[in-house]
Amino acid sequence: MRTLRSPLVRSLPSLLLLVACGGHQNPREASIERWADNHPEASRELGVWVRTHQQAGPVFFEWDSQHPARAQQFVIWTVRHPSEPIEAFTSTHPRWPGFEKIMETHRPATQAFMDWCRRHPAAAEALMRHPGGLHWAGHHIFKAEWHLEQR
Repeated sequence: MRTLRSPLVRSLPSLLLLVACGGHQNPREASIERWADNHPEASRELGVWVRTHQQAGPVFFEWDSQHPARAQQFVIWTVRHPSEPIEAFTSTHPRWPGFEKIMETHRPATQAFMDWCRRHPAAAEALMRHPGGLHWAGHHIFKAEWHLEQR
């Protein structure tokens, strides 16, 4: 007995593989553990930012862990508005928990972080595709770069 297989049935294994891999993304590129390897220049510069702003780095990492969707919005807005000052962001995103304090106490670090995002938009967006990605990077890639209060 001969079975007829439709084109949809024949392509099902390929469709399943495509879905499992997240569409067009290479799983190796999408892994947060590979972020620094995939974006070495951006990673190096973010490490410089962490060393330069040792008090602000942990505050940013903690804010990202508590508000990952907002941190992602901030990075995407920064990348998509390359000539806008930080005031343009805060005027359209008022009263964000934690962000107001960051702006009050770490404004130069915030501006420097925005500059980093704009120099490395693909790397910044790739990191922020992972909820808490900045927090993860701070605790796994750059831990030695900043001083923990427990030390």
